[in-house]
Amino acid sequence: MFKKILVPIDLDYTDTATAVYQRAAAIAKLSGAKIRLISVMPGFGMPIVASFISEEVFREATDRFKEALEKFISDNCREPVSYELRTGKNWEEIIKAADKWEADLIVVYHNRRREINEVFSRSCSQRVADNANCSVLRLRNIQN
Repeated sequence: MFKKILVPIDLDYTDTATAVYQRAAAIAKLSGAKIRLISVMPGFGMPIVASFISEEVFREATDRFKEALEKFISDNCREPVSYELRTGKNWEEIIKAADKWEADLIVVYHNRRREINEVFSRSCSQRVADNANCSVLRLRNIQN
């Protein structure tokens, strides 16, 4: 069964993140797996954008993001979890984190209501599913 489950969460949608975590926790309980939460801050990789963001502003944003992730954990996670905060393209960072941690399952949410966005670029969950080196469970239509 699964031993390491990576759970990407979007802190802007805590109800959905909670529902995703709860399902991952249920799977983890069945096999005694460890869970690692990951949240990805948007990157400032474009030089024109990066030139307007000072190191202090970036550090402050990172601290706030980390606090929000720790609050999510204290409010929602009954079992111990580890976590990681990354910066960059969400799907790329999720895959890098899964590879580095040697996850054997990624549990991710797919929002079908954003179909207009997928006309122009595939969703994060689709990119993760297409490129991950481990199993990916894409959850849909979940409610807490």
